[in-house]
Amino acid sequence: MVKNHMKRLTTPKTWRVARKTIKFITKPQAGGYKQSMGISINTFLKELTNVTNTTKETNYLMTKQEVLINGTRKRSRKHLVGFLESVIVPSINKSFRLIMDDKGKLKATEIKEDEAKKTIVQIIGKTKLKGTKIQLNTLSGNNILVEEKDAKEYKTGDSLLISLPDKKIQGHIKREKGNLAFIYTGKHAGKIGSVENIHAGDVLIKTDKESLETKTSYIIIVGTKKAEIIIE
Repeated sequence: MVKNHMKRLTTPKTWRVARKTIKFITKPQAGGYKQSMGISINTFLKELTNVTNTTKETNYLMTKQEVLINGTRKRSRKHLVGFLESVIVPSINKSFRLIMDDKGKLKATEIKEDEAKKTIVQIIGKTKLKGTKIQLNTLSGNNILVEEKDAKEYKTGDSLLISLPDKKIQGHIKREKGNLAFIYTGKHAGKIGSVENIHAGDVLIKTDKESLETKTSYIIIVGTKKAEIIIE
């Protein structure tokens, strides 16, 4: 039997939640991201944004009014909100994005509604479909279809700026020297800097204060000179 809750003491270290108050917390449904990179919409609304105070209020908001995740209405309080995904609550005219701070903790930052209608996804692979379509598989689970003739320009590790909820490609940012990278996991999680060098599976990132070496699988490219979306 799938449990609806999990013990707070066993939640991922990336979750910014009180661990010694009540015993349980809403367990998010499976999504594109693993649990360390996402949180249930109930916890997001109650503990990261204070939009609701109780699970009952969350249920009412989601079933009687509206909560949009990446531009699409969701009704389950267990729905997972993943890293860089947006949440719009029309009834209070507020929009948020789930980001990661420089301590490696997930947090909600308030953004404008126009900002909530776009996000960045990272390409992690390609799948050939029938006909002339190629599916770009992304870290967030937002898979995007492109024509086979256009697919060669998109490489694993590159990022796409997409509109929401239609997932149309608005920009392509390559994983290459000089572009801006965000470290989203590992001991340097939450830090941002420019790519200085890429060698095999390792990458050197230069921040305002230091140079960091990490794995290419730990970063997501977020822009060229500046981030294409609000991430801090």
